[in-house]
Amino acid sequence: MGKQGEWVDFKEVKENVTMQMILDHYAVNWLKKNRGELRGRCPVHKGQGDRTFHVNLSKGVFNCFSCKARGNVLDLVAAMERCSVRDAALKLKTWFGVGESVGPQVVTESSGSLQVSASELVQSKARRQTIEQVSDARVTEEEPKVINPPLGFHLRVDHGHDYGLSRGLSRETLEHFGAGYCLSKGTFAGRFIIPLHNAGGELIGYAGRSLDDSTEPRYQFPSNEKGFYKSHLLFNLHRIASDPSARSSPVVVVEGFFDCMKIAQVGFPCVGLMGSTLSEMQETLLGESFDRLVLLLDGDTAGRGATNDCLLRLGRRCWVRAVCLPDDVQPDQMSPEELAAMLASI
Repeated sequence: MGKQGEWVDFKEVKENVTMQMILDHYAVNWLKKNRGELRGRCPVHKGQGDRTFHVNLSKGVFNCFSCKARGNVLDLVAAMERCSVRDAALKLKTWFGVGESVGPQVVTESSGSLQVSASELVQSKARRQTIEQVSDARVTEEEPKVINPPLGFHLRVDHGHDYGLSRGLSRETLEHFGAGYCLSKGTFAGRFIIPLHNAGGELIGYAGRSLDDSTEPRYQFPSNEKGFYKSHLLFNLHRIASDPSARSSPVVVVEGFFDCMKIAQVGFPCVGLMGSTLSEMQETLLGESFDRLVLLLDGDTAGRGATNDCLLRLGRRCWVRAVCLPDDVQPDQMSPEELAAMLASI
């Protein structure tokens, strides 16, 4: 590992280290090819499910549907080593002899809150994009030309199902978001579904949450073969962006659907990344839609790494503040009173 304060170029590391190199380094040799991906048991949480861990070598991304670890080569090493994304980059730099880069590191971890102004980040030589997911410029020949086309149908939903209410959401909130138990037949039958919309408010798909955590995958999304890419979406963006006051008021950014719905229920504008990584398209959507952002990501390794990444990348576009939660705490696990008190002080 490098010395404290040593500069590391995240982009250079990712360009020189492939996902296959990481799998080989950790001797992950049990994955089997399935429909263009490698699948098998997860090396991060060492679960026994033989289909929970997915790797796409061509895109350099991975995802575990059980422990929720996901991202690129930096995220995989951070998850395996239980370290920050920056420490993971330094390890990769050492392991694979990636060339040196010069410049300062501007983001540090904090147990409380961390505030970074846009001007400080603009002047910094350390600004690098650390997460690269599917974007319009990177759509391959195998992928459809139309990203997230509108649906021509709606699924029937029971907004009063016990699952949604057990997550601390009122029926009024569930109706507002269109979420509930799926009554229609098909892919999402028997799941708790959340409608997904593009920035213009068009319905483009559903996310289906299993009612039992032992059911894999925990979240079901439309297939990429149908042109669906969640990296091009921000959950609840179309509702918040249409409110003129959201341009000047702080907008809370969270990881998950239930985090977002619960924060909206206590009266604060909120959007969700639908995961612990910020794609290039999501970065653009946030920067173009809002002037002030508050990051409220999960209090785990992935959430803290994503917080630092978001501060670096979004800080050049707008005012950004991060509020760090206690270890292993998620926003939707907090009571409405706790959330209201914490966000009222921002």
